[in-house]
Amino acid sequence: MFHQIYIILAGFIIGLLSGMFGFGGSSISTPLLRIFFLIPPYYALASPLPMTVLSSSVASARYYKENLIEWKVVWNLLLFIVPGSVLGAYLTKYISGKVLMLLTAIFLLYISLRFILRRDIRRIRKVEKRYLIIPAGFFIGFISGLLANGGGIFVVPVLFLLGMNLKKAIASSLVVVLLGVIPSIIVHAYLGHINWLLTLFLTIGAIPSSYVGASLTVKMDRAKLQFLYGLFLFLFSIYFAIFEIIVS
Repeated sequence: MFHQIYIILAGFIIGLLSGMFGFGGSSISTPLLRIFFLIPPYYALASPLPMTVLSSSVASARYYKENLIEWKVVWNLLLFIVPGSVLGAYLTKYISGKVLMLLTAIFLLYISLRFILRRDIRRIRKVEKRYLIIPAGFFIGFISGLLANGGGIFVVPVLFLLGMNLKKAIASSLVVVLLGVIPSIIVHAYLGHINWLLTLFLTIGAIPSSYVGASLTVKMDRAKLQFLYGLFLFLFSIYFAIFEIIVS
């Protein structure tokens, strides 16, 4: 019983962060399940994916009410993420995994400092034009393919650096994650990698907290949200480096 309660609590934390900051949660859920619950690798990787669909749907519904989702950006990103991820996955056999993890951690650390230190948040521009979305989507897909990651953690920083309002970037990122993860769920379910009981307990915690997280973001002052997101990304980049390079 205590084991199940802790898994629900883990789902709550994952859902809250996902709803607030616009990523699917696999980057956090898989290491959590491996380190604290000793879940076998395939189950730890795949079991949170159905939870991602449900929690992202709930959070996206909250953002949809506020008209924060840029649908044109979402569809264009998905279109170019796919070929980028295929190329990235293919190149993994030629590039050292340790080097990739280190470069990714450095990239996220740099972006986090841009969020924390940047005071000018008024330079907002439309980014739905294809000449911006093509390289952005391809880059996100390429990195996610290299790292075998859903890519949600990269969508928000890239869109923000292109000039999108942070709240819209978070909202749009969640929809990209929501739609982009469905093919992975189908494949992993077919291969038997999903422990549905584990998924259930994670989802029980994640669904209410993802809505709470989205609501907090909607109501938060833009400058405060920018700093908080930067702080989250800063801590995550350090965690990512330690776990992926030293522990794994």
